Amino acid sequence: MKRVTTFGEIMLRLSPDEKGERLTQATYFRTEPGGSESNVAIALSNLGLETKFISRLPDNVLTDKILQNLKQFSVDTSDIKKGGDKVGIYWTENGIGPRNSFVIYDRDNTSFSQMSIDDFDWKEIFQDTSWFHFSGISPAISENVKNVLLEAVQKADIPYSVDLNYRDKLWKWVNKDAKMISEYMRVLCHRAVLIAGNESDFQNVLGLYSDSEGNFTDIAAKCFEQFPNLRYISISNREALSASTNIWNGLLFVKDKGINKFEGLKYNLESIIDRVGTGDSFVAGIIYGLLNNEEYTYQKIIDFATTLAALNHTTVGDASRFSADDVIKVIANKGTGRIIR
Repeated sequence: MKRVTTFGEIMLRLSPDEKGERLTQATYFRTEPGGSESNVAIALSNLGLETKFISRLPDNVLTDKILQNLKQFSVDTSDIKKGGDKVGIYWTENGIGPRNSFVIYDRDNTSFSQMSIDDFDWKEIFQDTSWFHFSGISPAISENVKNVLLEAVQKADIPYSVDLNYRDKLWKWVNKDAKMISEYMRVLCHRAVLIAGNESDFQNVLGLYSDSEGNFTDIAAKCFEQFPNLRYISISNREALSASTNIWNGLLFVKDKGINKFEGLKYNLESIIDRVGTGDSFVAGIIYGLLNNEEYTYQKIIDFATTLAALNHTTVGDASRFSADDVIKVIANKGTGRIIR
């Protein structure tokens, strides 16, 4: 059985309980765990892979809630370290129509941000791992986390992926210095097999711009040229007509005797329930397909990933709740939403 290990901060997400409520008017809030890398672990677990999530959390009842949630999805939590006093929190207001969604972070001085390179034995962790994944959110939290990740990628003798995931509200520890962000992320991406992101992630994190609007091929070519171990690039592509209606698809670039481009199924997403975490589902779908490449062609991989992410727009909360069969049925029905009897 293939196992994917992900690393990152898992927090508590608070959002108004009633659809359409603003943070300023809400009285009741949904409280649920969320975070990019834990979302990937949960999505892959629901698809049938063994997963492990690595993090650092305080020893209190809020951590108990988080661990119970991960275990509900059969995510291995045995290497999560305990220490510090604070769980990270983020408040989310989901947009509707012309009103944008937004997030307020409370991630300063969290248990995760205060981790040490002595907290994790990466050689042991990677012994039963087929694939390692993290995102650019983690090193943005603190220099401590960046140092832990440097240690991890130096000891990783397995394929690993990086979701660039640029967050403008983070990277405070380097004063959001673009040059320093790019320098650190380039080191972390140096031996990556897969790099994921959207067009603005590649611009903000790696300084890679397209020569023509909407042409992702030149971004992929530049990225492959700069990272010698890189074999795959996935780029999510979203046209937001409003907060509630998006046109969504994604692309997969494969370096194999040249650069091959595969474009995923396109979905018109109407009445979006929750956009948070959908990019994590997209990356999870790519990783799942690459680890099952005896069953999936590259075209099937990108169709699967795009569809899994499209489905995640239809549920409340960050993490995907869909199985591989769920995704395959939607592809077969061409996204018509027909009743399955």
